[in-house]
Amino acid sequence: MLMKSTGLGRTELEGFVKGLDFKNDFVIIHMKTTDPVKWHVRVAVNFPEVLTMGRFFMFSWKAWKFIILQLLRAMIRPFRKNKELIRPDDF
Repeated sequence: MLMKSTGLGRTELEGFVKGLDFKNDFVIIHMKTTDPVKWHVRVAVNFPEVLTMGRFFMFSWKAWKFIILQLLRAMIRPFRKNKELIRPDDF
């Protein structure tokens, strides 16, 4: 996962989702950054935001296109010589 921080200028953070936790009315997403700093980042998402994200994935043709392309690429990746993921230029 790639993240950008406005507090660090144009620094790009690399990391991964470490886990989920449920507290009161929120889903807590635990994320661990690995490069250039090692931070533990938490994101609290409430139920309306979960519904909004679900709606984005269900009804967005861009999301479906992304999912289908990633599935196709996952089937082709074992046969490619260069198995690296293609990173976005700017996001």
